Amino acid sequence: MVYFVADAHLGGECPASEEAKERDLVSLLAHLEGRASVLYVVGDLFDFWFEYSTVAPYRNFATLAALRSLSCSGTRIHFLGGNHDYWAGPAFEAITGGIAHRQPVVETQFGRRLFIAHGDGLPAGDLRYRALKAVIRSRPAIAGFGLLHPTIGAAVARWASGLSDITEERIQRALPPMRAFLEAKLREGFDAAVVGHVHRPVMWTTDRGTAVIVGDWMRGRSVVELGSEGFRMLRWTEGRLQPAADREQGATDTPAPTSEP
Repeated sequence: MVYFVADAHLGGECPASEEAKERDLVSLLAHLEGRASVLYVVGDLFDFWFEYSTVAPYRNFATLAALRSLSCSGTRIHFLGGNHDYWAGPAFEAITGGIAHRQPVVETQFGRRLFIAHGDGLPAGDLRYRALKAVIRSRPAIAGFGLLHPTIGAAVARWASGLSDITEERIQRALPPMRAFLEAKLREGFDAAVVGHVHRPVMWTTDRGTAVIVGDWMRGRSVVELGSEGFRMLRWTEGRLQPAADREQGATDTPAPTSEP
């Protein structure tokens, strides 16, 4: 089986939320050993990750160790950088055994040609964010940030995190352009298009293929599974994967239930 998770934002919440969130994630990763051929982490696993020349974040060691164990069990791990952890690279790969990507991924799984991306800045509109994204991901900006002491850099990242902006109103505004973007990818010839970023699990089918917004781990514990019969929207709850809704397939208007961000 192939699995997708997104938007855990490890390190971005209060200690009690962080402890529960990471404990559940480590449990999921252990559960996937021997079950998952591939795991796609679809961005924003960390609320902040930046690799200095000789330093990488040491927080969330339990998650990093669980990813390493999963990789050693034979699961291929693909990490797609999000707007909070785009800068993951060689250090992340060395620690976890996974592959870090800074661009969308195109792969074929179970005979389906997949487009996979975090999703930030891809839909039409929000030109201001697109301009900001181009700047902060530029080589001069990365080099300049690398000159900051890691403690200062982490403090700046926490200040700029914006987790408090993940409101129901913002999610509802983000859904229509993301839907349009995903359906455009299907028209390009992909059998499925998968993104995170929106923090709401939604899946629907068209005559061209399947569009998937993974949902978040941060509050919803959302997981997407792909097998020979297609996609399933799941949740990690009570120590196991369970269906996220009775109507998993083909839902075009009603998102699968999840706790509000």
